Formats: sequence, C-alpha cells, structure tokens
Amino acid sequence: MTPQPFRNPDRRFDPGKWLMMGAMFVLSVLLFLRLLQHPTSDIGIHTEWAGEGDFRDLSTFLRHGAHPLWHCIVVFVTLFGVPLKTASAVVTAVCKVAEVWLIHRLFIIALHDKYSRSAITLFSAVCALVSCVCVPFYNPTVYLGAGTPNTWHSCTQLIALVFMLICVPYTAYLFDRFGELEPIHHEKTILPWREPVALGILLFFSLLAKPTFMQAFLPGACLFFLVQWIRHPKNSRYFLQIIVCVLPSVVFMIIQYLYYFGIIVPWQASMVMEFSLAKCADVAIRVALMLAFPIYTLWSARKQEKDTCFWLTLVFNAVAIAEFLILGESGRRAKDGNFGWGMMGAALMMWVIALIRFLRDENVRRRWLGWVLLGWHLLSGLYYIAYLFVTGAFL
Repeated sequence: MTPQPFRNPDRRFDPGKWLMMGAMFVLSVLLFLRLLQHPTSDIGIHTEWAGEGDFRDLSTFLRHGAHPLWHCIVVFVTLFGVPLKTASAVVTAVCKVAEVWLIHRLFIIALHDKYSRSAITLFSAVCALVSCVCVPFYNPTVYLGAGTPNTWHSCTQLIALVFMLICVPYTAYLFDRFGELEPIHHEKTILPWREPVALGILLFFSLLAKPTFMQAFLPGACLFFLVQWIRHPKNSRYFLQIIVCVLPSVVFMIIQYLYYFGIIVPWQASMVMEFSLAKCADVAIRVALMLAFPIYTLWSARKQEKDTCFWLTLVFNAVAIAEFLILGESGRRAKDGNFGWGMMGAALMMWVIALIRFLRDENVRRRWLGWVLLGWHLLSGLYYIAYLFVTGAFL
C-alpha cells in the first residue's frame, strides 16, 4: 500500500535535513534575486504582474493569466512592508524548499528501512538539483531545447511542482485505501469523505498555481481510474465518489483553458495540432536528456514490485509526453511552451519514483551506469545553476 504522504515514519529531529533546507533556501533566494535583475526573465515578468495586483480589486490578479496563486502570495507578503522583488524571491525560494521537503518526506517513507537519515537527506538534495543532461554541442545552456525536471527560473512552475508532489502520491494513496477497504465492504466501499475532498481541494489550488500539472495528470489519472473501474465494475460508488470530489477542479480547468486558448479572451492564443516527424525526433531527444537516469532505472529495476504510485506516475508521464508531441499553441502564446511545462513537471515526479527504485535495488552498488548517469544529471544541474548566476538569464 502507498503510505499516506503526510505521515512521517521517523519523527526524530534531524539537524542535517534542516541544514540542507536552509542551504537550499539561501541558494534559491540569491539565485532568484539575480534573475530579478533582468526584467525580461520569467520571474521578472511575473513579479511585474504581481505588482499590479490589488486585493481591493481581485480582477487585477487575472489580467495576465488564470493562475494567480503565486502573485497573490507575493502581494500579501508586500503588505508587511517587504519590497516587491524581495517578496518575489523569498516566496519562490519557499516554494523550492517546500519541493525539497516533500521529496525528502517521500524518500523517508520509502527508504527509512534501508538508508541512514543523512544519506536520505543527500539523495533528496540530489533529486532537487538534477537537470537534463548537458550535451555541449546540443544544449550548452542546459535548458534551451531540452527542458529540465527542476526549473529554477519559473516561479509559477515551482509552486505548481509543490502541489504535484502532494497530489500524485495522495491520489495513489486513495486508490490503495480502496484496495484495503474493498475486501471488507465489497460493492459498498467508499472512503471517508474528508480524504477525497482533500484531494479535490489540493487539485483546485494546483490549478490556481498553474494548470500545466493538471493538464497532464487529469487525463492520466482518468485513464488509470477507468482501467481500475473496468476491473472493479461493482464498485461504482467509490469511483463516483472520486469523480464528485474532483469535478470542481475539472470544471475550473476547462474555464482556464477557455481563457488561454482564445474563447474567453480572443486575443490570447489558440491550441493547434503540431505533430510531425521532426517534432517526434525533437521530443525523443528531450525525453532522453531529461530522463536518461529514470529510463535506465525502469529497465535495471524492472523486477522490483510496482506500486500504485509507480503506475500512476508512469501514465502521467506518458500522457504529458504525448500532449507535448501532438499539441502546440499559436498567436500571442506561441512561444510559451505550456505543454512542455507539463512534461517537465511530470519528469520530476518520475525522477522521485526512479531514484527511490534505484536506491532500493539490491544490486545498486554494481549499477555503475546508473551512478554515471545520476552524476551526469547532477553535474549538469549544478552547471545550470552556475550559468543562471553568471548570466542572469535562463537561455
């Protein structure tokens, strides 16, 4: 059974973990302040938009997009006298630390019986620092033309990743709860309402952060639960309960995409089909660069038991890649690459699952190719951060 992702099996105070979190916070604040020196950087643009926000007129948070959560939090912090750029950097750094904390929590749940707390802390930091592998003749700036599971320059992507790292394991947990209760209650099985309602609330707030996580996760989760519903045809009560709780998020996401793709706001953009052989090659390269280590681990640890979170993450990634392969945008948002954001977010979730499986492999010490790939991803990630510091730009 997938453990409840909010429960920590090791509640002892861990100074090493908090030192690592503190170091990550300082690194993040310094990096985001550096990027904010360039108004055209992603965080610079969103900071400017946040500066237009006014809680006396909530529509001011929706002028530039349907994902106002980060902007609202930044403006709220400025109410305490914090300068706008400082508030922007601090809020985004807190998002990065929250991401690392959640990765560490998932690693503790999965690895506490096999590794020391210091080792788990180290691997959590590694997972939060890796990027796509850098191939100097192809992507010398790391990010451009490849994407990366850890996207430092995008404040809205960072806050969306926080919700992703909660929602995916929690969704898996809710299905495993069904598996636990079904032998007792049979076709009358439903969960305590507070649990699926909590999922619905989390998914709704993830959309307020940025809909790119849900654009891939929602169809992926629907496919997963449809297969399970076919396998358990007498348990419609449970599946309808899940649908009822997530339906508000589905409706809200539809409204968001009506906004993004020129229905509510005609000048925004439109969604187009972009499938081609050339794009197939491009997507294959992107996936290989972002997921070289996870792909290796899927093969090397293929005999390990596969839990619900594994399968849900696998489907989530497959849908994200398929969306990026087939769909694109035209008009004002043609270069925004929003379907790419979904693929990059899904890649981080796959990294979490893959690194856990790699470390649980009984032959992990002899998996030299896995260690080489992991080191390559990590060195590329450190180079990416250094590049951002030096240039102040994400390209």
